[in-house]
Amino acid sequence: MKSLCKSDNIPPITFSDCDLVGIPDLHHDGLVISMQIGTANVRRILIDGGSSMNLILLDVLKAMKIKEGQITKKSSVLVGFNGETRNTLGEIYLPTYAKGVASYKRFGVLDCLSSYNVILGRPWIHNIMVVPSTYHECVKIPTDWGISNIKGEHELAQECYTEALKPSKTLGSNAPDTIRPDLVSFLKNKSSCFAWSHFDMTRISVDVSTHKLNIDTSFKPVQQKG
Repeated sequence: MKSLCKSDNIPPITFSDCDLVGIPDLHHDGLVISMQIGTANVRRILIDGGSSMNLILLDVLKAMKIKEGQITKKSSVLVGFNGETRNTLGEIYLPTYAKGVASYKRFGVLDCLSSYNVILGRPWIHNIMVVPSTYHECVKIPTDWGISNIKGEHELAQECYTEALKPSKTLGSNAPDTIRPDLVSFLKNKSSCFAWSHFDMTRISVDVSTHKLNIDTSFKPVQQKG
């Protein structure tokens, strides 16, 4: 009897300790890779199974020499974890190349500051049957010639995570449109010069940065009744 199972011709995808070489035993980093999108090799790509849309920054398209006129003006609403919403500028279709597997994908375009250049969500993951593992920091892809493996960039993932923790600042919000692009570009290039939190100010005394409770240790702790 002929099986109708779609996966009959797909070799099994497995992960082992061999995939953990060079990765710390305990980490909480996202899965960040580099991959060719369009004609460019794009870094800082976050693989996010929680995203229902593929996203790309407007600045990345500009670096690819893609004009805004090529973006279809079809805005979508993105909803964050805390309910905050943001609208995309529009959408654009771009080819992606993952270890020889080509796929033409729709991307929502965002004009904002982000530690990631691209987010590849479920549309990309499901379409080419990618199996990502954040623990093993790699993406495995079934191909006609076997299972291909894209290794995550662990140090870059940590860098992106650190940048994402920095509080966003609204600076020059009333600046004229003629200087806003130059101002944003300058601040991006000089972001490492700013102290975003006390972690960036290494010479602060521990006595100043540590919070202590004024409690007499000779008293026995008592739980209050509700």
